[in-house]
Amino acid sequence: MSVSYLVLTPPGTAGNDENARFVADRFSWVAFAFPAIWLLVKRQWLAGLVVFGLQVVFGLISSVPHLVVASLLMELALRLLVALEGSAFLASRLSASGWTLRAVIPADDPTTAEMMYFHAALPAEHPIPTTPALPLPEAKAGMTTRTDIRPGFGLFGSYGER
Repeated sequence: MSVSYLVLTPPGTAGNDENARFVADRFSWVAFAFPAIWLLVKRQWLAGLVVFGLQVVFGLISSVPHLVVASLLMELALRLLVALEGSAFLASRLSASGWTLRAVIPADDPTTAEMMYFHAALPAEHPIPTTPALPLPEAKAGMTTRTDIRPGFGLFGSYGER
């Protein structure tokens, strides 16, 4: 099963930096089972504490007899949100601290993703023989091009779109 890996590099480094982080953008069963602990292990302090607080509140709500189902559904929704969006939240936090999103690579495992990324990021003194590129078609009148397109990740738009 192919997974998307988000490749982020530390601030002020080249694209082929060996300290690049490969964040798997996928459902995490560990995050589903232990959402607060998973966030704290990933150094998401504030989010981990908020999720822990919400889990305590949902536990207290479940002690009220007619609110048991509601608290279980809210707990399930919280666990699904962390399991599905936890890796995107981690990548977003790294981007906010100056890390650069270099690529989104579909691969079966992290080793393959690293090989694909570093193979594409080889310096110019080690050229890879390639076939000549085909010419691009001419732009027609009235066509516009967007230059502000950036790769996105996660279930929810993170760039302010609607």
